[in-house]
Amino acid sequence: MVAHSGRDVTTTVDVLVVGAGTTGLSLALQAHAHGARVRVVERRPEPFRPSRALILHPRTLEVLRPLGVTDALLESADTAPRVHLHLGSRVVDTGLADLALPDTAFPHLTLMRQTDVETVLARALADRGVTVERGTELLTTRDDGDGAHAVLRSRHGVEEVRCPFAVGCDGPASTVRACAGIGWHGRPYTEEVVLADLDLDGMP
Repeated sequence: MVAHSGRDVTTTVDVLVVGAGTTGLSLALQAHAHGARVRVVERRPEPFRPSRALILHPRTLEVLRPLGVTDALLESADTAPRVHLHLGSRVVDTGLADLALPDTAFPHLTLMRQTDVETVLARALADRGVTVERGTELLTTRDDGDGAHAVLRSRHGVEEVRCPFAVGCDGPASTVRACAGIGWHGRPYTEEVVLADLDLDGMP
């Protein structure tokens, strides 16, 4: 660290990953696998409980397999999910265990809570010496012509970080994207969908 404007400036990482959801954790694992020094920061003090998605697709597992996490994921997942489709007055029981997909080791949909996926990925990072720094918020970042210059705030105070790359995995209201002047060209869905991620007692 070197002193700068009364703050510490850290220059010991190659990639600063902002956001510890599934995207940020997967990217951090991939960067580490390629030899990068990685730091992961997350504004929330605890994992976000509600799942935004509950399905891992075959291609996702194929991408994660070289990172050594698929066995742990499958141990915690339902690889033979069944769904009840309500079609008017009819209820159709449908199995999703085998999608008859060619050329894949995972020919099924994998049902798993997002928080459980994040737990497996974060544990894999910890095994590699990378700890997710929860409660650490990115205040601002800029390109200084020789990499990224970021300002972080945590319970320890304010810190400045310089690194070759700062990666925004911090969701639709991304601070990284806003600081970089990158617009968001998406639009809200017109369809209404209800997704429930629940713990229920007494169910068959």
